[in-house]
Amino acid sequence: MKENRGRIKRRRFLQGAVLMPVATLMETLPETLSEAWLLGCPVDQATAVRFFYNPEWAEYFHFPLVFRVVPVVDSRLNTAPMRPEGRTAYISHEDMKDMLRALARSGTSWTVSSKVEPLDDFHTMVRHLGPGPAALSIDVVCSKGTARGKVEPAKICNTLAPLDTALKTPRALWEFQALRFNYGCKVPGFKVGAYPERR
Repeated sequence: MKENRGRIKRRRFLQGAVLMPVATLMETLPETLSEAWLLGCPVDQATAVRFFYNPEWAEYFHFPLVFRVVPVVDSRLNTAPMRPEGRTAYISHEDMKDMLRALARSGTSWTVSSKVEPLDDFHTMVRHLGPGPAALSIDVVCSKGTARGKVEPAKICNTLAPLDTALKTPRALWEFQALRFNYGCKVPGFKVGAYPERR
């Protein structure tokens, strides 16, 4: 299957990128408080979850994967266009609630801030080259603030796999499984060529 940017097919683009430094004070929370923070995050069209990791061994740049909420009547539901912040999969309100629940149970360590931080443009991330993030970053943005989680590379596959059950939107599930597949995870049932029109 031939793909262009952000696709399953491997091609050399960039070796690494780092996120812009955040000036906002971030507080690390114990697991129980992190769970409460995520479960208390309002879910609306301003809510977003982003996953980003560009492995040192990557032969191409791994674009961030972002999940955003749209109403069930919105034509963007079940689509995943490339946007400035990354590959953006549009999901339902219920899917986002389930994803936040799954993240709250994932055992991930979180830092939180009351400031709502916008997601970086991936072009900005590319310009600030470096060795690449040492871990998978998960950013949760909602009206109550921003939470950032880190997952060590060795734990990525086991940590992300349970989140499959949160996604009932087919395209969003495929994009999430593609993300894990590209990190070298085993993803039973994943069909690489399911969306040949993907750009």
